[in-house]
Amino acid sequence: MKFSVIIPTYNRFESLKRTLSSIFQQDFGEYEIIVVNDGSSDGTHEYLLSISSKHKIKYHHHQNSGLAATRKAGLQYATGEFVAFTDDDCVLPKDWLKKYYHLFQNSNASVIGGPTKTGDPSNPCADANDFINNYFKSKLNSARRNTPYLTGNNIAFRRTSLEKVGGPDPVFRMGAEDRDLIFRLSRAGEKIVFAPDIIITHFNNSNFKQFVRHQFVQGKGSYIYYTHTQNRDGGKPTPIPLKVYLGLLFAPFRSRGLLRAFTLLFLIIVAQFSVTLGFFIYFLRGKRIP
Repeated sequence: MKFSVIIPTYNRFESLKRTLSSIFQQDFGEYEIIVVNDGSSDGTHEYLLSISSKHKIKYHHHQNSGLAATRKAGLQYATGEFVAFTDDDCVLPKDWLKKYYHLFQNSNASVIGGPTKTGDPSNPCADANDFINNYFKSKLNSARRNTPYLTGNNIAFRRTSLEKVGGPDPVFRMGAEDRDLIFRLSRAGEKIVFAPDIIITHFNNSNFKQFVRHQFVQGKGSYIYYTHTQNRDGGKPTPIPLKVYLGLLFAPFRSRGLLRAFTLLFLIIVAQFSVTLGFFIYFLRGKRIP
């Protein structure tokens, strides 16, 4: 078995069907699908039971535990030489696994990740979410002094490398769990590569309120990332340089029309404020992370 594709899911029944359909259409033969249901209550469980034998899906249901714990649960059932993560709101091109396999075969990379494009360009919040992540990927993976930046919805690993660092850390329920995993892999000396041509479609249907909440949660995750990492490993992640944040403010004007660029700029400012607020509220509450 070459690839184990792990998909965590939580209350996204219709979206999950679209994700699975795109995996069934992969033009790469040697892969298995592992779906871990994080306590969904919307019919996901019944649906997966009904199709798991037909499509040879390894299906596992557990109590709601968060994104990192769900991915880690999937990892223990993986048998592939490589492990790929995606999410239940993504659609993958049919050559997704083939491209990853080709890069692994032609490099000594242990981790490879790619960008996302929004599935709904008319939704400015969805556009902003993917724009911000893609910006950090393009900037932070090109400078050696920075901790690499990839996201868990479009990433693949050599399974031995992933198991070497223990996989995702369940302390992270949601927010910065992928940053923590990449930090540990980087610190372990594993080669991490950003592949800009391995692009997936991300159907993030957030409205403004959901967008703000998501960024706030990312801020809480960032607090855990910086404090827990130091307590656990004795190491400290390199903060994202200020000039990278400043560059983010100007980036929309290089790739968008004027009106959309100003809309993106507004949402970027809202996002960074929300992340900062989440970080400091968690800090002021004196949260102690194991």
